[in-house]
Amino acid sequence: MTSPAAATDPLTPWRVAAISFLNTAPLLRGLENEAGLRLQSMLPAQCAEALRAGTADIGIIPVIEMARIPGLVALPEIAIAARSEVRSILLISRCPPARIRRLCLDPASRTSAALVQILLRRRFGAEFSIEPPTPDWQAMLARADGGLLIGDPALQVSVSGAAAAAGFETRDLAAEWHRWTGLPFVFALWAVRQERLERGGPGEGQWLAARFLRAKREGLAHLDELVAQWAPRLGLAPAEIRRYLEVDVEFDFTPEHRQGLARFFQLAAEMGLIASPRLPNLLSWRP
Repeated sequence: MTSPAAATDPLTPWRVAAISFLNTAPLLRGLENEAGLRLQSMLPAQCAEALRAGTADIGIIPVIEMARIPGLVALPEIAIAARSEVRSILLISRCPPARIRRLCLDPASRTSAALVQILLRRRFGAEFSIEPPTPDWQAMLARADGGLLIGDPALQVSVSGAAAAAGFETRDLAAEWHRWTGLPFVFALWAVRQERLERGGPGEGQWLAARFLRAKREGLAHLDELVAQWAPRLGLAPAEIRRYLEVDVEFDFTPEHRQGLARFFQLAAEMGLIASPRLPNLLSWRP
């Protein structure tokens, strides 16, 4: 249902930058048919750039970009996070992490690119240079000691065991973070441009928060449909898709998730990856 504000505001529809990975699928339930929204599908880094450039009004963006792009607020109660193994954020390497000297990053990543650098330097004591990015893990390891792979390609590698079969080490970065800190890790949040909210009609922010929370709840209530859609798309067994959406990924943003995010921002600021450890503001709303 579209709110009166969304129906009459000449600024609508809201331009929504949506990540084209499996881990966002439960958050998008019904949004493509919502009259007040216009979805655009892209990679995580592109979502951030769309918000930065003002070509999108709301986007599910790598959480570290909340500290780099001014004028954003986050929707409450929704995140893409993991408490331990997530299987779609991988460090693949020729050697143990402490011995990595050249690191290749996935061009789709921003948050995981910061996470892998923090873990390598602060957890494992590695000193390394960053090589030009490539999305192909075999190409990464042809010119570097280690490579970061994220999203659906990483999940496929994790399930298939292809990297291990080729003799490479594979580490799940969410699991490494949890072993090190005892905290969950937050990868992405829905971010809204504050100036778009201010130019909108009264109550539009309330409608937006409620509508996206409803999408999450409906998506998680219809996992059978998502499993049926995504298993053939990724060439994975339905049981693997279900495990990923039910066990590996968390879609809530709780005080514990905020604590994990605070620790990540603190470490990122100490390493100069962001200017300040200040956490993003949450959109205030009444359910």
